[in-house]
Amino acid sequence: MVAQLYADFACEAVLSEPGCDTRHQLVDQPARVLSRYFDEPLIRLWLADRACAKRTHEICKLDFAPMWDSQDPTGTFVRILTTPGVTAVNVELLSHRPSSVSRVIGYTLVETPAGWRIHNMSKGTEWSLVALLSGK
Repeated sequence: MVAQLYADFACEAVLSEPGCDTRHQLVDQPARVLSRYFDEPLIRLWLADRACAKRTHEICKLDFAPMWDSQDPTGTFVRILTTPGVTAVNVELLSHRPSSVSRVIGYTLVETPAGWRIHNMSKGTEWSLVALLSGK
């Protein structure tokens, strides 16, 4: 699930991908596309933040791409790390920039009637997507 998410939206981080435009960015996807990867509670939070941004013409709660832990993911390399158990996946991100350090994004998965979906993603104790979008 998580590997597929990165494969489907890799063009956000690729330097020169023909045809990669805003329609291919995860943040801009409709609910039907988001539902391939995320559970309903997270989709509702995500869409509410997008509606806020559209209504106010300003950034609301989310001002970066959480799957990349960046506002500019260009040149980011991804490595899926093994974890014990099926409800957690860690992804190591390394930007191809001088003095870059790797970052690890943790994904929490839940089993839904449609199959396994992402319930949350976080960067250790620094941020959690659900907490950011919930305003908690």
